[in-house]
Amino acid sequence: MSATLSPVIPPPARGQSPFFLALRAFAALLIVWHHFAQYPPLALWAAPWLGEVLGFFERYARGTQVFFVIGGYAAALTMAHRNWRPGIFGSYLLERYCRLGLPYLLTLLLVLPVLALARGWLPDEVLGAPPTLAQFAAHLLFLQDILGYEALSAGLWFVCINLQFSLLYALALTVRDTCGPRWHWLGRLGAWLLALAALFHFNLDPVWDDWVLFFFPYFFLGILLHHALRGKTRDRLAFALYLLVLVLAIAYAWRWRLVIAAVVALALLLAERSGFAKRWPRAPWLLRLGEWSFSLFLLHFPVLLLVSTLWAMAGWSSPAAASLGLLVAFAASLGAAALFHRWVELPAAALARRLRRGSGGIGWRLAALAAGRG
Repeated sequence: MSATLSPVIPPPARGQSPFFLALRAFAALLIVWHHFAQYPPLALWAAPWLGEVLGFFERYARGTQVFFVIGGYAAALTMAHRNWRPGIFGSYLLERYCRLGLPYLLTLLLVLPVLALARGWLPDEVLGAPPTLAQFAAHLLFLQDILGYEALSAGLWFVCINLQFSLLYALALTVRDTCGPRWHWLGRLGAWLLALAALFHFNLDPVWDDWVLFFFPYFFLGILLHHALRGKTRDRLAFALYLLVLVLAIAYAWRWRLVIAAVVALALLLAERSGFAKRWPRAPWLLRLGEWSFSLFLLHFPVLLLVSTLWAMAGWSSPAAASLGLLVAFAASLGAAALFHRWVELPAAALARRLRRGSGGIGWRLAALAAGRG
């Protein structure tokens, strides 16, 4: 008697259907290969063999909009239905810093020795100027782009924008629950006005791309998507209306990134509504890659620098050797992301949850005292 063994597929995290994880995985792969194609010397050396493929990735592989849309969706899923009061916001700030900040800070500590090793072997256009103490301090506060410092690694800006959005959303929810139901309509109106201003002004001006205002239309789309899937008819109408506004914004000034965001949101909507999101994909490796996507986003650039430096030291600059180097860097990035997710990202998330449980009671007691119920 024989039995057919099916692969064990790990259950997705709360709110993360297999389709949701697949989108994260796809976006992470696009970003990785966009950077692999963008930064010399491996891409330059491999050009005789892989020039057309790398050129395609450099021009068209954009995945950050996917992360922003699903980031807004995930934020609404985990935050919108919590009861926010004064005192909770400070606890959330600490919680979010642990969740995003600890992996981010460890990435900084990992990239610094790689930059030192690569100095003199890789072009300065890739490495930037030697790091300074002020530059590192700005990174610790997530302010390097705003203060005009060079980023120490590609992709760190994404974490900074996510933190800005998380705090802005938490502040909006705190105002919502503090001021009472009569102010809900004003909060909704403010969010719509901010989205419109971003679509027709901030998102068109690169001067604002260090601030969440530039990216707010994508996050807002994810929030509306969550409410459309979980809410009432008016929420579905609001989502449809915002899609129409996106079409008008695209007609006003063509932007591929808005098209990608709209397509991703519609795909998530249809997949969740039909139940397809819970059934596909079934490949364990793809689900794992979706879970590792944040770690892969953080680590792929330091890994690329390290492999490029080793190849430069060894003199392996032929097209064949450079093509192999890109594949080695990709495989090493996946391996590093798996380890980083297991030993850094998951413990950071667990610490953030413990802080929420441990400080939540304090926050509620402070809120009760402020309301005169203590």
